[in-house]
Amino acid sequence: MTGVGLGAQLYGSRAGDGTAAFGARLRRELGGEVLFDRFTRGRYSTDASMYQITPVGVVVPRTVEDVRRLLSLAAEERVPLVPRGGGTSQGGQAIGEGLVVDTSKYLTAIRGFDPEAGTVRVEPGVILDRLNAFLKPHGLWFPVDPATAAQATIGGMAGNNSAGARSLRYGLMADNVRSIAASLVGGGGYRFAELPDHLADAAQAGLSAEYLALARSLRTIYLSQADELAQRAPKVMRHVAGYNLQRVGP
Repeated sequence: MTGVGLGAQLYGSRAGDGTAAFGARLRRELGGEVLFDRFTRGRYSTDASMYQITPVGVVVPRTVEDVRRLLSLAAEERVPLVPRGGGTSQGGQAIGEGLVVDTSKYLTAIRGFDPEAGTVRVEPGVILDRLNAFLKPHGLWFPVDPATAAQATIGGMAGNNSAGARSLRYGLMADNVRSIAASLVGGGGYRFAELPDHLADAAQAGLSAEYLALARSLRTIYLSQADELAQRAPKVMRHVAGYNLQRVGP
């Protein structure tokens, strides 16, 4: 099928040769679990929402390198990825027709902790209750507290910009995350963090030209729509409709 990526073939026939070949390639090139059986796809077709969408398959990466390789393979085959944490959101963010990526089994390490600075570095699959159990002996706790703390993962909470009963005082995930190390298509990645109002100051901080170009493009989109956002964006503390462009404004 000249000019048609595997993604188009997958959606035309989920059980076709394209799906089987893609699954076999993933098993060869990844160290994690690759699950394309009907039972697993059915189990991952739901979350805490009212929706049900059957995915092409599920990958459970063992390492960050698995994630990086998966991004390249999925882009090459034009198969969309659906990141999944604990599956506790009620908006359907953890389900989709693409390839579900479940980080909650293996990417669960607490990598660094600075009690004086009050910061901790974790992998995306760390469950909130486990993080708070780790912090408790130091008299600390992570202030974003959704009701699903026993199942919610930090990565899923970041993607959802989760809140909780204490968010009026302590803010949302966006207010409590210093930075996120993200892998991108092509094998590279950046550590995304708050930028100064003047991006020239960021350049002086030693950030890469590619990162600054991305930041400038997002800032440009925000500035082009600033008046519209001011008029139409909901005047609430948290909303999950569309993109949080206000967060990239100066």
